[in-house]
Amino acid sequence: MKRRWLTVDLKSREVGETPVSPRQALHGGRWRTVRELLDRGAAAADPLGPENPLIITTGPFAGSSFSSANRLSIGFRSPMTGGVKESNSGGTLAYALGRLGIAGLTLLNGASSWVLIHISEDGLRFEDASPYLGRGVYETAEMLRERYPRASGIGLIGPVAEYGGLLAGFSMTDSDGVPSRLSARGGTGAVFAAKRVKAIVVEGGATPEFARSREFKQAMREYAAALMADDGVRRYTVVGTAGTADFENMLGGLPTRNFSKGRFADGENPLGGEVMRRTILERDGQGATEHACMPGCVIKCSNKFPDPNGRVIVSPLEYETLGVAGSNLCLQTLDEVAELNRLANDLGIDTIEFGAVLGVAMDAGLGEWGSLEFVRRVAAELRRGSQEGRRYAAGAARFGRAIGHGRVPTVRDQAMSAYDPRVVEGTGVTFMTSAQGADHTTGNVARLNPREKTIEELIELSFTAQVNMGLADALGLCAFGGSVNNVQKEKVMQAAGLAAGLETSAADFDRIGREVLAMELEFNRAVGLPDVMPLPDFMYREPLPPRNLTARVRPEDLAGFWDRLSERS
Repeated sequence: MKRRWLTVDLKSREVGETPVSPRQALHGGRWRTVRELLDRGAAAADPLGPENPLIITTGPFAGSSFSSANRLSIGFRSPMTGGVKESNSGGTLAYALGRLGIAGLTLLNGASSWVLIHISEDGLRFEDASPYLGRGVYETAEMLRERYPRASGIGLIGPVAEYGGLLAGFSMTDSDGVPSRLSARGGTGAVFAAKRVKAIVVEGGATPEFARSREFKQAMREYAAALMADDGVRRYTVVGTAGTADFENMLGGLPTRNFSKGRFADGENPLGGEVMRRTILERDGQGATEHACMPGCVIKCSNKFPDPNGRVIVSPLEYETLGVAGSNLCLQTLDEVAELNRLANDLGIDTIEFGAVLGVAMDAGLGEWGSLEFVRRVAAELRRGSQEGRRYAAGAARFGRAIGHGRVPTVRDQAMSAYDPRVVEGTGVTFMTSAQGADHTTGNVARLNPREKTIEELIELSFTAQVNMGLADALGLCAFGGSVNNVQKEKVMQAAGLAAGLETSAADFDRIGREVLAMELEFNRAVGLPDVMPLPDFMYREPLPPRNLTARVRPEDLAGFWDRLSERS
């Protein structure tokens, strides 16, 4: 497999190209983002300054039809947390880069005016992005598709990112060409804006030749078959991520009314996966319930949520949005959450952070619980970039401090995803220990009954989950294949080795995952950030109905958490 790395100086417009070795190809995604950030001294950079490098990477499978393996990682020093950040997403951009033999890009410095980066078989060029400024993501993507009809992948920022809103992400087209997949967390879009990069368009390319192509194709077929045979994976195919809303509602850990309750409905959750599946089938049929966000994916956990006339409102409508931006705000119907989701997508913002900041505002009495009209008003202010809009755009932690409200569900100034750690304790440990803050994607431990495990057992579960996700993110694999990946480590690493041209073993699975975590810890220590952070104070004081539990795990319980990295290296 021949791959190359592009180093792009946005100020001078010089583009350097270096070959990527088999070992470098294997160590892609999140591994490469943090390695590049460390090597370039990003811990000392102003997160919103042009000196903050922006690293965009694929995994070794990119460009192939290997299932669930075309995720794109974007790394930078986060303006939200102050520490390391890797924000990844599905969609078509990693696939498109892989088909051009590009393992990734490092964007250095900042452009003097807004640019669009166009990449094709003819190379990389810069184009004027001024025609797209101030427009919504959907309109901009449509304009880009018209201008570049051969585009195989498009990524762009929306209007909130343009003025530096920390809510903002980087939106990428899905397999239908819809800009619905966001690398959303930690201020991703604001860092693109600081560099004056509005969009990246990739055209052309073909299926790449992998090192041991025949054997790789066989491994690809075997992996797809293993996914389809796995009960955990099939759950995502049937109800998607929205099924988690049913489980967490039953468990009592579903964010409701700004994390003041853990159950939204005593019976069936109206914002859950079962209701969603029935609604989609009634309105549009089977095709909208099983949707692949990236080429080749057999899990198909995505969906297309339609209105009563069968017209798609948004794709996808997922659990994190249903939780933090649905039950957390006391919205009552899927249609209401879908409208909020579409507004957020058009603004190019993170629905988790958006839901959290709205929840804080409602909790402080600035809006009525369950008011879709309030959501629309805030979205309009965000679009205008008014003084009020910019206050919301700073995210939940900064918004809470600005209005003097203390019930803010964040860790490292980043909003919690939809798992209340008073009940979902394993994920709470991840929130407290991850270098990336309250981000479930770094190691989710969601399906435990509260108080089922001792604190030491929770620590071990969180650590293992974080190692596993470090590896998955390095390979560009989706978390929803974890029930296969984490059991069939030998086969996963063998497939990656066949793609890259290396001999690999199951030991490489844990080694790469641990290396990711060790480098992220090194980065945050260089910034001067603590290894462990507490949960919000109100979670230690306020029992969460209906379980009536307060947070059990405190920072002192986690002292030495990261010693496990050296103990097992």
